[in-house]
Amino acid sequence: MKSDAEQTIVVTGASSGIGREIAIQLSEPGRKLWLLGRDAQRLESVASEVRSKGATAEIVRIDLSDLDGVDAMLEQRFPASVKVDAIYLVAAITAFGEVQDMLGEDWDKIYRTNLLSPLQMGRHFYANMVGRKRGDIVLISSLAAYAGYPTATAYATMKAGLLGLYRSLWYEGKTHGVSVFHASLGYVGTEIYKSAIYRGTTYEKTMAAIRKLGFAILPASDAAARIIANVRRGKSEFSIPAYAAVMRWIAPRMPFVVSAVHRRIMNIYREPS
Repeated sequence: MKSDAEQTIVVTGASSGIGREIAIQLSEPGRKLWLLGRDAQRLESVASEVRSKGATAEIVRIDLSDLDGVDAMLEQRFPASVKVDAIYLVAAITAFGEVQDMLGEDWDKIYRTNLLSPLQMGRHFYANMVGRKRGDIVLISSLAAYAGYPTATAYATMKAGLLGLYRSLWYEGKTHGVSVFHASLGYVGTEIYKSAIYRGTTYEKTMAAIRKLGFAILPASDAAARIIANVRRGKSEFSIPAYAAVMRWIAPRMPFVVSAVHRRIMNIYREPS
């Protein structure tokens, strides 16, 4: 890989939350950050912060669920001649509600955004990295990939797909000098909850339920810093914060513990408003 001062880095979901924080925290003189997201005004704000730290910033306003549009963008902005050293695939959406209340269009949107888009983006840049025998692909995932999440089943399903992608691509990438990372997160304080799809429940009820579970909600800036630190250390599969790491270890060994948490989620979910 190039020296840090010469890196070109792509960050999806860069307009807010973890993506925003990763972009800003990775910024330093000599680096070029490509910021991808749906909100042009917010992207410009992030770009200003990136530039204030001495890095170069380019913004791309794109809806990652529009796979045809993304293909065209990749061909135009990132042909084979454009060298990218690292890509942080952060963008995601979620939905809350029981499966019986979810619509087919909800599943489709989450499928496109949370699984097909990282696969599409990852494949494009992976091909370039393989040719140069270097590069990092960082998949931002969730504890739900290991443990599931009743009332957020579509989200958990797609994150489990990312885990499968990581566990397969890691081996292929290693033979080509490409590093693949999988960061599984617990609760992080981002706008993903406000922008979520709600079926049979509400934002207020969902956030109250999360608070009742008692797990800490990590600030986005903290999550970003820990992700970057783990990637720099070369730790390819990791979970943050600590309870997520513990639950990831427990899930395949003591499933009854995960079952107890899931029963708690369902009991809280079904409490009268």
